[in-house]
Amino acid sequence: MQNLLPREKYREVLDITPVCTADILFFNSDKTKTLLFKRENEPLRGVYFSVGGRLLKNELLENCAVRQGLREAGININRNELTFGGVQEELHPNSVFEGVSYHAVVIYYGYVLNDDELIKLDSQHSDYEWFSVSDDSLHPFIKSRIANLLKIYGKKI
Repeated sequence: MQNLLPREKYREVLDITPVCTADILFFNSDKTKTLLFKRENEPLRGVYFSVGGRLLKNELLENCAVRQGLREAGININRNELTFGGVQEELHPNSVFEGVSYHAVVIYYGYVLNDDELIKLDSQHSDYEWFSVSDDSLHPFIKSRIANLLKIYGKKI
């Protein structure tokens, strides 16, 4: 598997094409809460959001989700317990690069955490917090993902 693109090359790519990412929405055991992480980078700096990131060349989507969960939150994910949630398009006027907008095709998964899971944040996040799945303050993309995953899980908000 290849490494991430050098920063300047990634800037060029992000400026001309969408990126494909795999994200994970973590739930507690009864799926009444979701664990979100406060972003340190644009887009959505300061917003509590799911973890995830770019798919690497020749990397399977589920493997990307597992890699991102470990890298960003220190969570060891059992690939066989990921629940496919859907595909979502994210468009933002800004990105980690000044003057470059962000366009991602996001493949997202749900994952149920153990109650005693230890979280280890990377430098992309400054905090994490459990939110009610019905919290009105959640970002619209997160609300949409929760609604879709809860349907799949057979739960209602």
